[in-house]
Amino acid sequence: MAHLNKAALRRLFRFRPHALPTPEDLAAPPADSRRKRLRRFSVYPALIASIYTGGGLLWVLGGDPLLRAWLTGAGPPPVLGPFANVLAVAASGGLLYGLLRFYVKTARRTHLAQDLRLAEFIEMITDVAFIKDRECRYLLFNSAGARLVGRPLTTCLGQDDRALFPAEIAPKLMEADRRVIASGHLLNSEDTFDIRGEQRIFQSTKWPYRDADGRIIGVIGIARDITERKQTEEQLRHARDELETRVRERTAELVAANQTLERLIAARVHTEIALRDSEERFRQLAEHIREVFWVYGIMEERLLYVSPAYEEIWGRAVHNFQERPLDWLEAVHPDDRPRIQAAHAAKLEAGRLDEEYRIVRPDGAVRWIWDRGFPIRDAVGHVYRIAGLAEDITTRKLAEDQSRRQQVELAKMSRLSLAVELASNLAHELNQPLAAIVAYTQACLTLLRGDAADPRELTGALEEVVNQGLRAGGIIRHLRELVQKHPAAQTEIDLNALIRAVVHYAQLELRQAGITVRLELAEPLPAILADDIQIQLAVLYLARNAIEAMQGLSDEPRELLLRTAPLDTGAVLATVRDTGHGFSPEAAERLFEPFFTTKPGGMGLGLSVSRSLIESQGGRVWATPNPSRGVSFHFTLPVYTHYRWPPAPT
Repeated sequence: MAHLNKAALRRLFRFRPHALPTPEDLAAPPADSRRKRLRRFSVYPALIASIYTGGGLLWVLGGDPLLRAWLTGAGPPPVLGPFANVLAVAASGGLLYGLLRFYVKTARRTHLAQDLRLAEFIEMITDVAFIKDRECRYLLFNSAGARLVGRPLTTCLGQDDRALFPAEIAPKLMEADRRVIASGHLLNSEDTFDIRGEQRIFQSTKWPYRDADGRIIGVIGIARDITERKQTEEQLRHARDELETRVRERTAELVAANQTLERLIAARVHTEIALRDSEERFRQLAEHIREVFWVYGIMEERLLYVSPAYEEIWGRAVHNFQERPLDWLEAVHPDDRPRIQAAHAAKLEAGRLDEEYRIVRPDGAVRWIWDRGFPIRDAVGHVYRIAGLAEDITTRKLAEDQSRRQQVELAKMSRLSLAVELASNLAHELNQPLAAIVAYTQACLTLLRGDAADPRELTGALEEVVNQGLRAGGIIRHLRELVQKHPAAQTEIDLNALIRAVVHYAQLELRQAGITVRLELAEPLPAILADDIQIQLAVLYLARNAIEAMQGLSDEPRELLLRTAPLDTGAVLATVRDTGHGFSPEAAERLFEPFFTTKPGGMGLGLSVSRSLIESQGGRVWATPNPSRGVSFHFTLPVYTHYRWPPAPT
């Protein structure tokens, strides 16, 4: 801050530029300059104290005749009283002088502290702040200005704009400084400069820099970079213009639509009048639509009109209604006929109909019909007719049936893929215990073939064979329970021991992949309540996912970190961290979805099954990206309630 304090003091204390003090001067100023400054600041206290003392002495002399007679030689020396008054006046004058000197020093220190705080404020602001002398050289320049010109702050002081800015910028800046010095008025300007190949817009304010006597000795200024604000204003202006254009276009569209709607309403009114005036014209209009248009008279209890499209869809003649009014109902598929008969009876009361049903044409073809009916009211609001449309939706129904069949096939393929993945996982899980059984059995056979084999030496190997067999059976049993959704048996489990066992089982895969394992297991760790095999499978799936994520690395280190820690919420946190490629933000939301995978040839079931296993034990699982590289999978499991945590002190 030495350069800042020096530059700030140049401006704040209003000294001449050739006599500016440094921070060292403030700590121990030279004797001559100090005496000069003391005389400057102490002249008024000394003058006031002298006037006060002189006036007091004159008052004592004028008010005591004995003292005046003694001073003029006309009388004997006075007693102690007059001299006491003189001493009191002199003492009070000295006290007044001391108080005034103390006030001046206090005010000076206060001003110095305020000026230093102001200098620190100028340094901390983000705008460019500066002070120049009459030759346009920088006396003060804050860090924001130094960053703008791309030079150290100490090298900027004493330089002019020609040494700091490009040749096309410096003359313009110096001309503005000379105008301020010449006019003595504040100057606001907004200029565009090319700073290191980038167009920047600055809003600057400059005003005269005066000394204590009011003479202009330089320029003070502040410049703010408003490029982003101008760009934002320009974007807002373009957006406003575009919005106004869209509003005008939308208004024109709405006006056109309103005019079209008015024309349609007028046409509909004319059509309704024409339909009321002429039943023949009504029939002509109905005959041109592809749907079957029908009108049912409630009072007549029969169909009053059926459009010619009935013959095309039903394959029956329209004139059959004269002899057989329920001809359309007789064509309804036998499976749908009871429902349609009930709907037909209900429409006479409600005045509405909305049903889908099948009909059988005379040629044996089956078609799907969507039949809709709406009430027609008279002038007093009574329903006296029902008008409707019957549409052939056979094509749509066939498409829906095809879509359903495809969905069924897709579901079958999904279940088949799940079965293949589960079988693959089961084979992988069983491979380790079966390999261990084979290894221990071969060791036993080797010992038995020897002449001096001791049966007791086979006990440990046979016990391991039994343990591995039981483990394989447990894996099969728990996978079957997982598929059948049977509740799992939960017991007290040491999660640290379980993780060490999983790492032991996966040693072969870890060595083949060249992965280093690091364990950070909290000790002591409260026991958890869960199913042993299911949590082993979940941890193994997460570890295997981490191994697969690091297989494509070339020179980067491959490290698998497994960490445990207790939580204050009555749960234990476990973390499986890898140094693989990680995942994209789009994939983060779908990591645990079934059949979603980012690995070539993967089925996307490992993480989904892991989440199902952990959530079935009352836990929760999620994933977070690592700060440097890779992914961390975290899961929590509830603490065994009979376990005391934290443990009691011993």
